[in-house]
This record gives sequence, C-alpha cells and structure tokens, in this order.
Amino acid sequence: MELKKPALKFDPKEDTITLLIIIAVCFVQSVAISGFYTPHSFLGGGVTGLAMLISYITGLPSWPFVILLNIPICIIGCKYLRFKSIVFTVVATVMFSFTMAITEGWDFHIEDPLVAAAVGSAMIGVSGSFVITRNATMGGSDVISLILSRRTSIPMGTLNIFFNLVIMGMLAFVRGLEAALISMIAMFICNMALNAALKMMSRASTLFIISEKWEEIAPLVLTELKRGVTYIHAEGAYTGAPRKLVYCIVHPGELYRVKRIVKEHDPNALFSIIDTQEVVGRGFGSFN
Repeated sequence: MELKKPALKFDPKEDTITLLIIIAVCFVQSVAISGFYTPHSFLGGGVTGLAMLISYITGLPSWPFVILLNIPICIIGCKYLRFKSIVFTVVATVMFSFTMAITEGWDFHIEDPLVAAAVGSAMIGVSGSFVITRNATMGGSDVISLILSRRTSIPMGTLNIFFNLVIMGMLAFVRGLEAALISMIAMFICNMALNAALKMMSRASTLFIISEKWEEIAPLVLTELKRGVTYIHAEGAYTGAPRKLVYCIVHPGELYRVKRIVKEHDPNALFSIIDTQEVVGRGFGSFN
C-alpha cells in the first residue's frame, strides 16, 4: 500500500523553537559521544553508531560518515514523510555532523568505562527527550524505522533494537566483546533516561475545585497562573442547589499556587487532584 505524506503545515514560532532545540541537543549529544563514548570505544545507537563503527575501523573522523549515511535516508524519506519532518532531519544531520567535528578529541578522562557509559548515555537520553516532545526526530535510523514500521506493522522500537544489536555485534569483532557489552548497557541506560525524562516532562495535574467562592478563585487562577479555567455546571445531590465546578490543568510546579489561592478564599473547598499523563496544546505539549 502506498504511503501518503501528511499535509504540510508550518508554524513559524513553534518550528523555530523546534529547530533551536534540535541544534542544542546535537551539541549535548556530541559532547557525550566525544567525551564519554569514543575514549572507551563505545557505540551510540542508530546511524550514529554505524558512523562511529566505520570510524573505529578506518581511523577517520566519524562526522563525515554521519552525513554520508544520512543522505540516502533523507532521499528515501522525501517519498514517505512530510516536508517539515525532512527539514528537521536535514538540519539535525548537518548540525550533528558539525558539532561532532568541533567536539572531536574531547575527552573527560573518565577511567571507569561503566561510569563513562552511564553518564554519557544519560546525557543522550535526557537531551533526546526534548526533541521527541516537539514531535521531531534526529533523523538516521528513526526515519528508516518509521517507514518500515508503517509498511510492516513492526513497532519502531523493535526495529531499532534489531538494528542496534547488529552493529553491537560488529563492534565485538572490531573492539572486543567488553566494549560491545558495555555499549549495550549504555543503550539500556539511555532508553531508561529517555523514558524517565519524557514522563517527567509530560506530567500535569487536572484539578476539580468545588467551592462556594468559585467567582473569586477562578479569576485568580487565570490572572496569576495564566492557565485556562472551565466552569462545569453541576448540582448538589443532597441540596439540589446548582453550583459550578472549577476545572483547570496545571504543571505540578504550579499546584502549590492553586492550593494557596483556594485556601485563602475558601478553606472548606473540596479540591480534587488527578495526575495526568500528557496534555497537548495551550501552554503544554506541542501539536508540532
């Protein structure tokens, strides 16, 4: 079945933020690879890992191979992915190659390979979460996995794991089994850090406030927190009296401010707090 590219839609503000985040993440991940991975002959995941493997074999810098390996991927992606995704992929590829070039030779001199693997992989995982929350990718194997996943119904994660296991197996022949095994440990830590960061960044609290002072509480949430408030019309089951519930969504760090507002104006209010896994739009996650 032919895959159709989604309709093109640009948002200058959001897309500019996404591009700036991609550039910053490229630098952070390049520092992690050059400072922690390369001195111990570890591999990153995806196309970057393959470029590093070629570098270990040839003795040449890895950054030119990042560009060369991504060129056919971008060409293939043009057929299946939306234009904006291709733009993000090209920017990520060029910037990552550039930052890899300027950080080449950086070495933080961490003697314990497990410590180096843990710190470097945590940096890569946490920084990568900022790109994912913008609904973008760093290109490379993510693009290929996305295309194959759509055509075969095999999850992207499974395809990525298979690809990474192949290059880790090749690393075992080039730099030894220990380097390959520690690289696999680093990949596991990277995924754990990524998932933890995504969970932390997407958390929100959904609030239901039942109070006779709703006319005083709701405007303060609007003005002090700059958060939208919705009134839900309700009726007391015992009294039959009509009332309004104040409904709003806030970041966990803003919760104490809402509690303060409610306590100051109605200490007898009923306050319901629900942990929300993800919120998109209006100051929260991006539709980008």
